[in-house]
Parts: sequence; C-alpha cells; structure tokens
Amino acid sequence: MHAVLNFLRRSPMSVASTVIFLVAAVWTCFNVHRWKDREILQWDTDGYYLYLPAALIHGDLFHLEFLDRVEPNHFNGGYAFGQGRTWVPATGRYCNKYPMGTAVFELPFFLVAHAWCLSSAGSTADGYSAPYQLAVALSSAVWAWLGLLVLVRFLRRRVDDAPAAIALLVLGLGTNLFFYCSLAQGMSHPVLFLLCALLIDRTDAWYNRPALGKALAIGVCIGLALLCRPTAVLLALVPLCWSLGRSGLRTLATHWRQLAAAVGVAALCGLPQAIYWKAATGHFLFYSYGEESFDFMHPHVPEGLFGFRKGWFVYTPAALIALAGLVPMWRSGEATGASRSYAKMLCCVIPSFIYVAFSWETWWYGGGFGSRPMIDILPLLALPLATIVQHARRWKHWQRRGLFASLFLCIVLNLFQQWQYKQGIIHFEDMTFSRWVQVFGCTSASSLPPFP
Repeated sequence: MHAVLNFLRRSPMSVASTVIFLVAAVWTCFNVHRWKDREILQWDTDGYYLYLPAALIHGDLFHLEFLDRVEPNHFNGGYAFGQGRTWVPATGRYCNKYPMGTAVFELPFFLVAHAWCLSSAGSTADGYSAPYQLAVALSSAVWAWLGLLVLVRFLRRRVDDAPAAIALLVLGLGTNLFFYCSLAQGMSHPVLFLLCALLIDRTDAWYNRPALGKALAIGVCIGLALLCRPTAVLLALVPLCWSLGRSGLRTLATHWRQLAAAVGVAALCGLPQAIYWKAATGHFLFYSYGEESFDFMHPHVPEGLFGFRKGWFVYTPAALIALAGLVPMWRSGEATGASRSYAKMLCCVIPSFIYVAFSWETWWYGGGFGSRPMIDILPLLALPLATIVQHARRWKHWQRRGLFASLFLCIVLNLFQQWQYKQGIIHFEDMTFSRWVQVFGCTSASSLPPFP
C-alpha cells in the first residue's frame, strides 16, 4: 500500500491522464451499446474469444456443435458466431484460426460475466449474451489502461511528471488505441499494448540491474505476446537491441544464463497453443491462416504509412510527432548514453515491425480505423514523445505553443474521425485521398455520394 501511495504522490498528473483514458473508454462503451446488441464479438474478435465458451461452458473445443444453438446477432443481416473455425479433414476436427493469447487475458472478465449470468434469471449463460460481450469490451479498456500505468513507471525514471502525463494522454486519446478500447473492443492490440509496455519497463530495469526475476518477466512478456499474435516475435528485438555497443553486448554475454531462462519461459508460454494444435490438427506447429500469407518481396510500406486507406501517419499523426522526439533524444546532453541507446533501439525495432506488418497480403488488415497492427508498438513511442515535450520548455514561446497545439489537435482529430467512422462517414476499408478530403470535418453522411 505504501508503494502505491508513493507512486501516486510522485506521478499525480501521469496517473490522472491514464484515468481520463479509462473513464473515456468505459463511458463510450456504455453509451454506444454495441455490447447490448451483441455486436462486440464478430470476425476477428469472435475468433480470439471462441476458446472460452467452447472450453469452459460447452466442453466442445474441437467439434463446436454448440455454435449451431447460439442465436446470431442482428449485425449486417445476421452474424453467426464461430467465424474463426477451420475444418481439418485429417483429424475430423475444427481448429480455431486465431491464437489463444487474447482469450487468456479475457478470461478473468469472462468468469465474472459467467457468474453473473448463472445467478441472474434474465441472462443466458451461453457465452454470447450481453454480459459476456460487455466483459470482452471492458477487458480491452482495462488492459490498455494498465499498459499506460506501466508506462508511467518507466517514463518517470527519465522525464518529469507533466511531460509524461501529456505523452500518455496523447497515446491514449490521440491514437487509434482508443478506438480499439471503446468502439471495437476484443482485438489483440490492447493486450499487446500492455505486454509491450511491460517489456519496455522490465528490459530497462534488467539493464540497470540484471536479475533472474526481471529476465523471466521479459520472457513472459514475449511469450504471451507470441501467444496473442505470431508477428509479436519482433518484440524480442527490444531487449536484444536495448543497448547496442560494447557495454550492452557485455551485459548480454555475462548474463547469458538469464537470457536462456527468458527464452525457456517464453517457449513455455506457447506450450498451450502447441498442445491445442496437436489435438486439433495432429501437429504441434500448424499454420492456421490457410492461403493468407506474407509477401516480403512486395511490402506496402508507403501505403501503410501514408496511404489514405489506412495509413498510420494519416490517421495517427501523433505517431509522426512522437518519432520526431528521436532528434532531441539523440542530441540530449542529459543521460546522453541512455537516450541515444533507446533511439538506436527504436531505429532497429520500428522499421522491422513496419516492414513485416505491411508485408501481409491484406496490408490494411480489413475493417477498422487506422493501422491497427501499429498499436502493438505504440508504447515504444511514449519516451520520445515525452522527451520532445520536456525539451519544449527550452524552445521559443511560439515553438512551444505550436507543439502543444499540434498535440491537442491530434487528440481532437483522432476522436472526431473515430466518431465519423462510427457514423459511416469514414469507410472501414475503402478510403481514398479524394474521399478523405471530401469528408474532412463532415458531420453527416446524408449528403455524401455512396462508396463504389
């Protein structure tokens, strides 16, 4: 308790900014009512979640016959749950296309919802009624909020409370993280946001004072991230590239046993998925995405960053400002070594992640707002964003005002465009430059020509 109070006393503004995010996300969730209409679980979110009702309510993890008895919702003319199931002729069983990591993090909220449904005469305990949908929605908001709290601890080792608070508020409300915690919950990205934040914090702590417990925590973060999304293996670059140079290599070499333990615990985290695949398909390793694949020879990096369909910098311009924070980090005379090491690490991790993310054949990742795979590494931008805010104190008055106005506008634009998305003004996957210009600032879709 004393540690919690001390944490709050040291970082009141930073903690308050995370609470603002949580309250805004939960308020939006309750006021939009998608959970009441049973529309939270559809497509990807349905697949991520499927493990829980199949295993814990119906005891039917491989044949999924119970899905035929679950009433479809009314989305888009009627949505039948269980879209992630894939038939495996060799075993005569179904295999879930999606990995189980997100379901692991939804489990505590699922159990509360199930207990509620069992004790309430007005709720159906089938895993898909409104309380379960609300549980999934709240899990996304809570895990992302905990990720922001972890970033408070990390940032306060490097910057003052006010710059940290501004950076966290921009990450929470000025990026599409908010969209996936308030309007389109149930995806893996809020969970990966938390795991990336934990990984940054524990890696920083390990390099300051290596210890087995910290190394194991690093392994758990990477292992659970892999259990959520296979491309999260790139997060291993964070601890490996944290301190590029002789001192960093010496630290890695000296404590190789701790690194081996981290690798072992990461592999252990993936064991449940391997066991499930073995039971469902007959193989411990199984590619469940069928004909969907990466095309590493033809990545869509320019479109992924600057395209108006889902471009990261188009719909999340705050990320571009955050990356500009690498300049003061590199030039900083304060703790230059640590700042430059972090900047070097980002220069390794972010391009690698961008290349892999936009090499996926469906590089826009279907419906949604903005570039959702980039949410996974948003915590990496917290420090450069806080650094540029802290260094702005030394700038000329008009420069400082310009930065703060830009950050404020990023938040306003992000929230407004997400509202436009909800109203159907911004299309879920068919936006173009001309259409973006046409709808910019528009508050009604009634006068707009239909999408092709």
